[in-house]
Order: sequence, then structure tokens, then C-alpha cells
Amino acid sequence: MENPFTSDAGAQPGMLVGREGYRTAFTTLLDGLERGHPRQSQWVTGLRGMGKTVLLREFAQIARRRRWTVVDTGVVRRDDLGFRRQFTFEFRSALFSLAPRSRWSGETEAAARALGSFASPLGENSPLTAHWDLTAPGSADTGDLAADVTAVLLALGEAAHEHRTGVVFVVDEMHHLTVRQLGALVDGLHRTYLRELPITLVGAGIPRSDALMPETQVRAKRLFDFVELEALSSAETADLLRTHQEWDDDAIAWAVERTGGVPAFVQALGYVLWQRAGGSAVVGAAAETAYVEHVDRHYFGAMLARATELELAYLRAVVDAAEEAETARLLERTAHRCHSTRSDLVDKGMIYLRDDGTAAFTAPAFADYLTRAMPTLVVPAQKTRRRRYDP
Repeated sequence: MENPFTSDAGAQPGMLVGREGYRTAFTTLLDGLERGHPRQSQWVTGLRGMGKTVLLREFAQIARRRRWTVVDTGVVRRDDLGFRRQFTFEFRSALFSLAPRSRWSGETEAAARALGSFASPLGENSPLTAHWDLTAPGSADTGDLAADVTAVLLALGEAAHEHRTGVVFVVDEMHHLTVRQLGALVDGLHRTYLRELPITLVGAGIPRSDALMPETQVRAKRLFDFVELEALSSAETADLLRTHQEWDDDAIAWAVERTGGVPAFVQALGYVLWQRAGGSAVVGAAAETAYVEHVDRHYFGAMLARATELELAYLRAVVDAAEEAETARLLERTAHRCHSTRSDLVDKGMIYLRDDGTAAFTAPAFADYLTRAMPTLVVPAQKTRRRRYDP
């Protein structure tokens, strides 16, 4: 029999446990929008391995089964022009899903014109604007990102209403959006909310303390229920493991303690023990070693593969001192010299900044892994910079 557990974080499991309330809330959101009664959507935050991406995929499947237009995307950090380029592509996808070009008329054609104007800053040589001769001068081409995004979202919402369907943007890695870009999306969605149009966004990402400007937060709280995915309870962990294997109570207690209820770790533990013993879980020192080696290789090791030598040292220093000045002191550098390294690690999704400014790891148990992989901090030598007038 094929192993029923998933070995990698982000892979879609055979079943979701402990997330039923989120699915119910999403279904309620679609119910309301279909009746012209907007409801709060969900903005899901949480550490890596908690199942954010898995939950978004579940939302996308629910919407597709109801014949909604689904735009399923992930964000990477871009400047405002790059943001406009990505969302031109996403808006185009939504428009073509609503109706083929041969059937554009009325509100759908108006949406196509708004999209053409929105894409105009990309230039005539962009593949996204080639052969797109529909524009609406003065709409979505002001250069103000929030105003332009709002114009396109309103037009798409009207087109969806015309076709008696809805559009849902399922957006992962939202922490990569800048404050300005997030604000533009919130402003646009707030207008569609007030107009009771069948268009919404459900998103997920790592926690961040600077996600929204104060003036945007009021609108965002009207639009979204900000929820944090937490670890599974002991009972939920037991339900997940016992769905496919026989586990006695002592083994379950060990599994809960070892995984912390992190869904990705529970899946990894089930996967490893299934590979070793099939349908009856056998725990012990050998199982512990196999589990740790699997998680280190497939989960933590994959994260570190993208880190430079100085970034690795910075991560190890954070284990001992999360405050910026203290981290820099351990690295024998000034906080100013370490600032770009810290920012790069935030951009790569390895750390995030708490409200008090201290660094925290985006993956549970990452500090334990770093201590195993690097028992002591090795400080890289500082590169000397040649002065301009040096011979």
C-alpha cells in the first residue's frame, strides 16, 4: 500500500484535520457573495509547516466546485512595476476565465478596457500588452497604484456579476508584498465590498508587524478576519496519525511531544514510521533518529540551501541573541553592517520581525536544528573594502 502521509511541507495531504472551521467560514463567504451580501474573508498567518498553503488549496478547490473563477497565485517580492506586471497577468486570467474574448461585451469589455489601461505602464513590448488594443483612458492608468488597482477590481467585479459568478483571488506568501502594494489591494477590495460585488481575496503569509499603514487597517479589518494557524491539539494529532496507522496512547504522547502538533512534522513522522513499519507505528530510539534525519534533510535543509555564509552565521547568532544589536555583536559587526543581511533573511522568509523588533524564525523548531547543524557560532571573516584612492 502506498504511504498515506506526505513527506514534504506544502504537499497536499490526504485529509485536513483541525481546520474545519476555516473551511466553513470560506463557504459562508461564498454563500454571502452569491446573494449579494459580502462577508469577511480570511487573512491567514502562521509559521511555516502550519498548513497555510494546504488550506489555501482547499479554498481554491471549494470555489472551483462552485464554478467560481479562481486565480491561484503566490507572491514574490517586486517593485511596484513588477507588482503591476504580476497582477496584470492575474487579472487577465480572471477575465479569460469569465468569458472567452469572442464573448466580451458590456461589463466584460469594460473590464478588458480597464485592464488594458492598467497594463499600459508595462510598455508596448510587454507580452502582456501585445495585441491588446482595448483601453479606457483615464481609468486604471493614473499612476497611483491604489486607484488603478481599485478601478480594475471594480470592473472585474461588475463583469463577474454580469456572468452570474464570482472571482476569488487565492494569494499565498502575502508577506512579500510591500506596505504600499498591500494597501492598494485593500483599498480596491474595500470598494468592491461596499458595492456588494462578487469578488474577494483570501490570503496567507508569515506574520509581519508592518503589514498595513494605520489608515488602511480599519478597512482591512472590515474585509478580513485575521486568523493565525496554530499547532494541532493532542486529540487532533492523534486523529491524524490514527487515520492510517495503529498508535497506542504512549506512542501518541511521544508523537505530540516530538512534533509539537505542527502539521508538517506530524505528517513527516507518520511518513517515516510508515516507511519503517507500515500500518503499525513502532516508536523508539531508531524511529526518533529516522524522524530527525528526515525533517533535517527535507524541511530545514531545504531552507538553508538558499542562505549565504554570512546569513547562516546570522541565523545561528539569532539562536543566542534575537535583538538586532546583540546579534551584530556576536558577529563582531555593527548593527548597521548587519542590516542588509537581516533584511535579506526576511525577504527569503527565514526570519520575521516581532512587534518589538526582535528577530524570530519562521519555522518551528528551527533553533533546535541550527544548534544541531552548527553547535557553535563560526563568525565569517570581514571583507575589507578598498578605498577609492588605494593603489
